[in-house]
Amino acid sequence: MSDRNLVIEKIDTNSKRNKTIEDGIKAGIFGSIKDKEIAKIEHDRWWGGPRGPERITFKDGSAVVFKCDIRHYWSPNNPDTAIRDAIVYQTDKIVALGLVSKTMVIDDTINNIRYNGSVQKWIQNAKDGYQIERFTTEQRKDFERLKVFDFVIGNFDRHLGNVLFTDDNKIHAIDNSACLIISKDEDILSFQNSLLCVFCKKTYPDIPHIAELIERFYDNKDKILNLISKYVHDNTDTAGLVVESRINYLYKMLINNTPFPRKYFEWRKGLDNEIRSIRKNRTISHMETQ
Repeated sequence: MSDRNLVIEKIDTNSKRNKTIEDGIKAGIFGSIKDKEIAKIEHDRWWGGPRGPERITFKDGSAVVFKCDIRHYWSPNNPDTAIRDAIVYQTDKIVALGLVSKTMVIDDTINNIRYNGSVQKWIQNAKDGYQIERFTTEQRKDFERLKVFDFVIGNFDRHLGNVLFTDDNKIHAIDNSACLIISKDEDILSFQNSLLCVFCKKTYPDIPHIAELIERFYDNKDKILNLISKYVHDNTDTAGLVVESRINYLYKMLINNTPFPRKYFEWRKGLDNEIRSIRKNRTISHMETQ
């Protein structure tokens, strides 16, 4: 195949991918399940709150997990976890990660009971990470990509219980509401030491599956930041700053073909410098528009 044909094929593939991305974003993070026929609803009180997760099974055999919007049950100062859950799914679609189960925000009344929160597709016949003895090669690559994804979105609650494995050799990232940093303390919590194992002494040619994901984050950064700006209502600026700084930092390391640092404090210094740079650029941009 000629170089020209390769370029045309790449453009066509990117156009189809962008079309899928745009369609997903246009649909928004909101949806409804009130028009689906429900077979049964199972309750779980392990959260310890007044309303735990509920598995809703429909008559067609499909199912979702409903999680309530905790602000309406605990404290109005809690973050909007339902919206965060749905934004993570949309972000997964934007960067074509393909690991986060379909998630949307609902506010339905079913059998005189209000369901205001998020619903996420139930993964049938799955085992969590604690039940898996070893990863396949593809599962390990996907898990490494998921670590980078979680780092960018600031997910500080990823553990093996929140990763499901199915017989088709795929992994599924569930329960993604503890993300999009709302305080400096949570920013520290969201840095997983396991990232160091993925990146240590690695440059672009060493990690092509991760490098491709970072490039997608960078190419679609504005779409992701627009999602945060549009839907996140608490500490929106901090959430956006953390995501943007991490995308920029990872991308700059790639294009410079620079080995990633081995220690957390070196990452922290680089990210803090990136945040200062973003704030400076925003100030300059704001002044120029005045």
